[in-house]
Amino acid sequence: MSLSTIEHTAPPSAEHNVPQRRTIPTFAYWAISVLGAAAGICYLGQVLHTPQVMMHLMDLGVYQIAGNRVVDGVSVYDTPLLGHTRGVWEFVYTPFAALLFVPLVDLHGELYTYVGAFGNFAMLTGSVWAALSMLGYRRDRRLVLLGPPIAGLLMWCEPVRETMAFGQINILLLLLVLADMALPDSSRWKGVLTGIAAGIKLTPAFFVIYLLVTRRYRAAVTAIGACAATVLIGFAALPKDSLTYWSGAFVDPTRVGVPENPRNESLRGLLARTIGVDGAHQLLWLVAASAIAAVCLLLARRLSLTGRELPAVVLCGLTTTAVSPYSWVHHWVWLAPLLVYLADLALRRGGVAAPLGLLVALAAASGGLIAVLDPTVVSIFDYPSGNHLTVFFHNGYVWLTLALFGAAAVWLRRSVPTGRDSYARRDGVNGAKAGMSVIE
Repeated sequence: MSLSTIEHTAPPSAEHNVPQRRTIPTFAYWAISVLGAAAGICYLGQVLHTPQVMMHLMDLGVYQIAGNRVVDGVSVYDTPLLGHTRGVWEFVYTPFAALLFVPLVDLHGELYTYVGAFGNFAMLTGSVWAALSMLGYRRDRRLVLLGPPIAGLLMWCEPVRETMAFGQINILLLLLVLADMALPDSSRWKGVLTGIAAGIKLTPAFFVIYLLVTRRYRAAVTAIGACAATVLIGFAALPKDSLTYWSGAFVDPTRVGVPENPRNESLRGLLARTIGVDGAHQLLWLVAASAIAAVCLLLARRLSLTGRELPAVVLCGLTTTAVSPYSWVHHWVWLAPLLVYLADLALRRGGVAAPLGLLVALAAASGGLIAVLDPTVVSIFDYPSGNHLTVFFHNGYVWLTLALFGAAAVWLRRSVPTGRDSYARRDGVNGAKAGMSVIE
């Protein structure tokens, strides 16, 4: 179908979500099931062999302390949750997040471990389902059964492994945003989960801007309303802490740590370790971060309007982590849906580009694969620095994000003429076919 036909079949108010449903091929289904089961069993074996490394749940324990403080009426912001050192184990989430951690207070022993481990795995599986749905796969029993094996394979992605080990909250935020973006634009609930995610941690608020630039105004307003509701709940339950947080604690970088920390896998960390972030270097970081965010929104808008909603959302997720002042390795869980998308692309399309892109992404996220050789090490950052390659792989996720910008720009330039992509917005099956004819 030509672009001129698309202009008449897909009105500007069309849906962004993929309505054209595909079935997972039988061969791929069984191959992924077997590989995923093997990967999951191998991961479980390492957890049982070295639980102090693979499942120590230190951050989940800190969340539990925050929940205890809420119950006891003690501020979560006045002092670190563990120890007495500023920038170490301080509570950096919203008061609303502290309220969500209250149920952890009653978890102890094996139940505590099971909730930390299987809870994150269940949310990772849900994220896989949302990603596959956004790729256009039919929501049937085969998709449901394939979720856990794919999650098993993703356990070897370094940020996912670290999130599992620490009992971190990142996969929950990933699930909230992906599930929200997988909803049809006509849903009155679209935006609620994104707003809640932003009400827990501020970085998902970037997706509100994404909704605005893709002209999904109702969803953006809904997200803002949901986030505002979390702030009001925080003020109602924890007025003192809410005043502390929203009056300045949320922008205090000293609460997290020094930016040059080798595990700060963000643009600011890269600059801090290379040239510093004082004075003019701080301004350089702000300008570079703003430019990266702007380019991301431009690319994500065009990807979304041409039917590529999942890569658009993933690009935004990676960007929020790259431009954040402080991003631990486990914050980069957006690599998981990226790998899902690239694997699907490599399976569906011929040629060299898609498989090569998948291999590059796997290499960048392969820190977790080190555990195959040494189960006492879960990250490349555990190896000592000392050579020039350190500058590269200690900032690998930032470089990968920038490389994805370039790949997306090249693909859009070759596939969709500038100024014409807006006509590929979809409305039902006809619009979907029009959009797919442009992008495939």
